[in-house]
Amino acid sequence: MCVMCGWAKGLKGKTIYLNPGHGGYTTGDRPTATINHEMMDTLSFYETRSNLWKALETRTHLLRDGAKVIMSRTKSGYVTQAQMEKGLLNENQESHAVPSKDKVDPRFNRVETDDDGTGQQQIVALERIACQVDSIKPDYFLSMHSNAHKNGSKVNYLVMLFRGETGKPYFENSDSMARVMWPYVFHNPLSVWSHYAIDKPAVVGDISWMGGTPPGTPNRIGVNGYYAVLKFRAPGFLVEGSFHTYDPERQRLLNRDYCRLEGIRYYRGIRAYFRGKPEKVGYIAGTLKSATEMMDHPRYTYREGTTDQWKPINQGMVYLYDDRGVNIKAYLTDQEWNGVFAFFDLKPGTYTLRYKAYGYEEFSEKVVVKADQTTYTLPQLTPKP
Repeated sequence: MCVMCGWAKGLKGKTIYLNPGHGGYTTGDRPTATINHEMMDTLSFYETRSNLWKALETRTHLLRDGAKVIMSRTKSGYVTQAQMEKGLLNENQESHAVPSKDKVDPRFNRVETDDDGTGQQQIVALERIACQVDSIKPDYFLSMHSNAHKNGSKVNYLVMLFRGETGKPYFENSDSMARVMWPYVFHNPLSVWSHYAIDKPAVVGDISWMGGTPPGTPNRIGVNGYYAVLKFRAPGFLVEGSFHTYDPERQRLLNRDYCRLEGIRYYRGIRAYFRGKPEKVGYIAGTLKSATEMMDHPRYTYREGTTDQWKPINQGMVYLYDDRGVNIKAYLTDQEWNGVFAFFDLKPGTYTLRYKAYGYEEFSEKVVVKADQTTYTLPQLTPKP
């Protein structure tokens, strides 16, 4: 609390550096097969894409509050020159050619020195990111990732890692930032956690987490540690938001709005650290699933007895009605077996949600939207006889 007393109020004038982890569509960017897509298909899971979706949403809210936001990249499909030289992608190949080590279409890859058309450079090399952060000296650094175990594992938890030892950050306030953010990110009723709790955070130093002393040699600016992207002298940390090797979570991460919701939770954690003003709008989010049918697919191993055991409903309609009974928005769930739906930037008040899907009984419920909060709901539809 003494640390909090010293914080300046609000995000205006603060410099926030966001690093959406990975960047390309190579074998090193964590490609994983999903129910509908094979591995290395750009429509399957790549950490590259979900991390960027989270970061872009976080940036949107930070900019609204007057913060200066710097991102290591704003687009997906970037590889380092080193990867090019190793043969992961030959920049002289024709657009229809297939690289020797990566099946992905080379049109999805660009060298990291390219920009997004606005002058924003795309950087994915971890040491280069660390060097840039060290030169900028931002007020807050956040690196966004998802974690991995082995495919089909039922492990799924949140962890926040700062450079140093647990209880002894190598740069001031890095652990305080993570502890303030923890409850905001942990509160995600659409997912299923296997470890930790809202009052028992996994906020740890990378040295303690990995075990032992900092390995290897310092980077070009003389900073050591386990995670290359954290080797700088500025306050910040890396967050593993969930495990994409937990099958139901991976299917959810294919939905951009699900990732946007995670980005909003990061924004709330950053804003809370700087004691910023709450938003005047609220949000609704949920998953549409069957009330009686269990999911049965070899690429969908779930934790028994949880909401993840129920079959997500693809192509289901969710209608949003205001307090006068007027239909103001509608959401069509995707076909990626997650059932996710979300409504953003809503005025506080009472709304009605109506759920409709082919082969299921319709269902309606009232929900209350509060300012600066996300109202979660987990509707389940009964199959028609």
